[in-house]
Amino acid sequence: MSAQEDSFNAHDLQTKVLKSENKRFYLDVKENNRGRFLKITEVNTQARSKNKITLALSSVEEFRDFLNMFAEFYNNLGPTPAITTRDGKLKSEFMKKDDKRYFLDLKENSRGRFLRVSQVVRYTRQHVAFPAILLIELRNA
Repeated sequence: MSAQEDSFNAHDLQTKVLKSENKRFYLDVKENNRGRFLKITEVNTQARSKNKITLALSSVEEFRDFLNMFAEFYNNLGPTPAITTRDGKLKSEFMKKDDKRYFLDLKENSRGRFLRVSQVVRYTRQHVAFPAILLIELRNA
């Protein structure tokens, strides 16, 4: 059975929805024959686009620790634009679990501050981007 078929056979255990402007974020705890996992889906209602990443349930605690760190960093930033790198990064972290690598980047652009979480499996990169104001709500979800 392929990974794609396996994800279709997953059973929903719990779902939480976060909303911000024209985006909805679905946090789904699911279970399949390989175990339990968290699927995070970003849906842009205006562009009708969808991005998603998955985390094994065993890596969710580490992910939450990073969210705590980013939330604290964000809360200590002033309202004025921060000094950033050329690509707008304010803070970056990295985590690895099995064959997946995750890059967490707090960034700033003309529309505001946001946390971009990228998942890399082999040569495929997927990402979701949360407005920074949702960091606490995401962490507590």
